[in-house]
Amino acid sequence: MTIRFADSSDFNRVQYIATYCFPWLHKAQDKMASYARKHVKPEYVLGYYDDDDVMMAAIQILPYSIMVGGAPLSMGGIAMVSSLPEVRHGGHIASLHKESLEVMKERGQVVSMLGPFSFEFYRKYGWELGFDRMNYTIPIENLKHYSKKTGNIKQITSKDTNSINTLNDIYTAYAKQHNGCTIRDKEMWTDFVLDDPFADEFKRYAYLWSYDNDVPGGYIIYIIREGKMYIHEMIYKDTKALEGLLWFIYAHQSQIKEASWTTAADGRLHVLLPNPRIDMKLTPGMMFRVVDVEEALLKRGYPCDVDIGKELSIQIDDANAPWNKGPWQISAACGSVCVKRTNTASIKCSIQAFSQMFLGYANAEQLAAMDRLTGDAHAIEAANKLFPLSYTFNNNGF
Repeated sequence: MTIRFADSSDFNRVQYIATYCFPWLHKAQDKMASYARKHVKPEYVLGYYDDDDVMMAAIQILPYSIMVGGAPLSMGGIAMVSSLPEVRHGGHIASLHKESLEVMKERGQVVSMLGPFSFEFYRKYGWELGFDRMNYTIPIENLKHYSKKTGNIKQITSKDTNSINTLNDIYTAYAKQHNGCTIRDKEMWTDFVLDDPFADEFKRYAYLWSYDNDVPGGYIIYIIREGKMYIHEMIYKDTKALEGLLWFIYAHQSQIKEASWTTAADGRLHVLLPNPRIDMKLTPGMMFRVVDVEEALLKRGYPCDVDIGKELSIQIDDANAPWNKGPWQISAACGSVCVKRTNTASIKCSIQAFSQMFLGYANAEQLAAMDRLTGDAHAIEAANKLFPLSYTFNNNGF
């Protein structure tokens, strides 16, 4: 067997294996092929090849940047993990994952994310739950309180560069408050947000809402299918902007019976509704992993008012990336940190627990209460200050 990056001649094989493992891709073969040719370079595909040099399994390592603590971090997005049945249960996917960690470290991708088919499976390689989604299903009549139009609204298309820049400004402000958001360039907006790269049966529509003085306040991106509005993304600056967008949704009352919206866990829409008894469900989302602890610590953003001196040192159990073990001495002041190796640790945890703490999905105190982190009280308090809790969000699937 051989593990290596794909060649350009492997394109059809990569697509065949992915489609075999994810049958829903059959519905969008042409669009998937177009997406892959444009966005998936051979060096993004790590393959397992048999003795005849035929690819039998593959994973994709896609380059992204995400916001953590308000700072950009280079992230490797693990996608299309797939293998043909005749080579399954042979440890090949495990080998590909371990190799992917080496690749990401070499490329400076200090963190990684993936959408799991099994949380238990990916925990074995250091990834851990890092995102929750709040899913709302709202009967259209529950929005009749917002039947009066407020502000101004206009449609946005992928050809409108100025308006896309406006959407990005609103989104970026939101991303700075929600760890894990992908940093978007124009191509990501046009190909992945305003359009769906894996489906073309129903068109996505996008509208920008502005206050009465024409200052942009929020936007909504959605499809309408079989009497229901599926909101892909709705982001707004404040309650007034949200109410303006709710009016826009209600304006579809002759077309739809209900609206479905999935958002970050702090999207407390039900609190605003006259009748809050709507269908709402919190579900686990993507998994997250720190790939290179030292570099990730140096590049993450931190609160400017935190000064923890030398209270915090961490030892991390990471069987698949031994370079992360430490112990690491972390000192921080005025929004900057210093990281160096040391001999003792005031906190000990697994890479999974550390990744959740680093992202802000759980803090040190919570992890200690779940017996997933051990340490003295002063060190746990310092870690709480350095890695404050944050609602996490990522809406760019891969």
